[in-house]
Formats: sequence, structure tokens, C-alpha cells
Amino acid sequence: MQTYESYVNEALENYAKLPQEMNELYKRHHITIPDGFNFQADSKEDMSGMINDYKQSLGIDFDIAIGSQTHVIKDNKHIKFEQFDAQGDKVSRMLHKNSDDKFVALINAHSRRFVSIDIPKNSEVELKILFMNSELPHASHVFVNVQEGAKLKLVEIYASSAMKRSMLGVIHEINSAPNSNVEIDALHNENSNTVALGFMKNKMGDHSNLKFNTFYNGAESTRVRNFIDAGGATSEISVNEVILGSKTQKFDINTHIINTGRESNASLESKAVMMDSSFCLLKGFAKVMRGAARSRSYVHERGIILDRSARVDGLPDMSVEESDVKATHSSATAPVDPEAIFYLMSKSIDELGVRKLIVSGFLAESISKMHNEDARRLSIALVNSKLENKEFGQMPKVDKENIWDFGEEREKDMFLGHYKYR
Repeated sequence: MQTYESYVNEALENYAKLPQEMNELYKRHHITIPDGFNFQADSKEDMSGMINDYKQSLGIDFDIAIGSQTHVIKDNKHIKFEQFDAQGDKVSRMLHKNSDDKFVALINAHSRRFVSIDIPKNSEVELKILFMNSELPHASHVFVNVQEGAKLKLVEIYASSAMKRSMLGVIHEINSAPNSNVEIDALHNENSNTVALGFMKNKMGDHSNLKFNTFYNGAESTRVRNFIDAGGATSEISVNEVILGSKTQKFDINTHIINTGRESNASLESKAVMMDSSFCLLKGFAKVMRGAARSRSYVHERGIILDRSARVDGLPDMSVEESDVKATHSSATAPVDPEAIFYLMSKSIDELGVRKLIVSGFLAESISKMHNEDARRLSIALVNSKLENKEFGQMPKVDKENIWDFGEEREKDMFLGHYKYR
């Protein structure tokens, strides 16, 4: 068994030698993350202000808040904060390997701790986690084990207090037993001094279900590499991504959905809205493995460009090794239709109001898929705040009432995407 010390040394070696993009398909399509994160930074960290902001604005009481140096955890039998042991028992069973990716190796080299979530058989649990970095980069792991027949609803919020260049990197590994159900709502609102790194892999039992809803709003640069596998018979995965960029933000979102189990369903829907000179790469990849007969796979990428210098590159791809399947992929990106803008402004709506109408109509369905009401409200507040002032990384004003109507009564209006904005 590999010791933790040798594992760290291996990780450092891999970080030094691996290229930033190992996938031949995307060698020319990735954002470059500059080296030089200071893991020896002298930084004082106080999470109490951030925790109080979310509690006062939304009433969110986090089960655990994890910073670059410290953590705050409630007494909860389902969640633990642990250190990697010297004998390396945990690292030997990791799904992510040091050779997988340059930045997986970076997180592995500097993460001495992990969050362990264990959900017993036939139970229903909802948990909330805050991840936060300071000048000292944040590197941690989340291990989720959901036993047979259990249901987990997990809300994650990513924030930053860094005043200098830093990093917030988290690796997720999810093990879902047969007939289990996992729903994750993740909201990223890191500040402009932060590089956000995210990785996920999973194992699924028969008849299990995984829903992963993410909203990428913050960070100077965001790099995501997810490999999510509908590995059990009749298992189902649904990945829903929303990306909103302003100023010079860069997003490199690479999500692989895989059908391994027979009669499994896998879907990926990505929507990006870019303004100013922000840039987004959507690299959705679907793979249907041999033996996954009568499965369904679906990749859908859509982008809106609000300013001339903004860019969305959609690069969907698919590999099908089984004949008896239904599989489709598509991508479309366009600027806002000038005629639509003219029509709305002719109704005495100013330019900001027009942007809100169009963006809310475009994103409303995706945000409505979040299971947690607080996550939906915060997502809406982040969208409105960014459209108003282009800023990110701060706690927005969150109205107690949902300002986008997700109810049954929806206006039939082509500009509002069948949702009502008020």
C-alpha cells in the first residue's frame, strides 16, 4: 500500500511534468492557468463574516465551512472532517489518480484533509457546505458514500476572501449504491483574485440517480474536469451547467458523461452568457460504452453573447460503441438579436432591463432545476447583480421573494423563454 508521503511526492512530480491539457481532442482548446500558487502564504483567515452573511441573507446554516487553513463544523453524524492517514489507506482507493491531470496532482499534493459524507440505507439527508479560500490556496477532497435506497441533497457554495492571487480547488468522489438518489447544487462566486479548479468522478449502482446542478459565476479563471458515469443498469445522470461571465473572466468547462450500464440515461445541458471580453469553452463529451444497450445520451450546449468582445466556443462531441441507443449532441451560440432589443426598448424598457429580460428567459429553466430554494434565490440574485454592475465575488442583495416566477402560470412570450420576470 502506498504511503501518504510517497503519494504526495508522486503528485508533485506529476504536477511538474504534466501538460495543462492532456486530452488530444482539446490540445488547442483550453485556458492556461499560470503557475506559482503560494502555498506558504502568510494569511489570516476569518470565516465568521462570510458565514454570517449567508445566514442573515438566506438563512443558510452550513453543516461545515472549510477555509484554506481552518474549518467550522456542526455536530452532524453524516459528515466528518478528517486528515489523510500516514499509511495512505484512503488514497489507495481514490478514483482520481495523480497521472489524470496536472491540477488533480496539484490538489493531491497540497490537500492534507478531506470531507467524508456517509448516508445510511433508506435515509434522507440534506447538507450544506461552504468552501472558502484566502491568500493561502485551498485544496481539499469531498468523499460521498450514499448507501442503498438513501437520498442525499447537497448544497455547496464557493466563496473567496483572497486579496492576492490564490486558488480554490476541490475534488469530488461520489459512490452511489443501488436505488440511491443524489442531488448536488453548487454555486461558485469566488472573487477576481482566485483561480477555481473542480474535478468529479463517481461510481453508481443499479437504478441509482445523480443530478448535478452548477452555476459558475466567480473567479478570474475557472477550470473544470468532470467524468460522470451512469454505470449501473437503468441508472440516470443529469448534469446542468450555467455559466455567467463578465470583464475578463475565463471558463474552461469540460464535462464527460458516460453510459456504462444497460438502459441508462445520461444528459448534459450547458448554458453560457458572456459579456465584456469574457470567454467560455464548453467541452461536453458523451460516451456510450459497449454493453450499454437501450441507453440514452444527450449533450446540449447553448450560448448568448451580450458584447462584441465576448466569446463562447461550444465543442460538443460524442463516441458511441453500442448500436441500440439514442444519442444526440448539439451546440449553438449567437449574439442577442438586435430586433429583439429594439422591440423591448420600444416598450419603454431600458438597456439593463432588456438584458435582464433576455438573460432571465435564457437561464430560468436551468436555474429552476436546482432542488434547493435558497440556491435558486442566490443564483437569481447573482445573475441580477452581475448584469447591473459586472462585479462578482461579493454577497449580492437577496430578496426574500423569488423574483423569477417558476410557478405554473408562465407568460407565453418568446423573449422571456416561457418564464415571467418581474
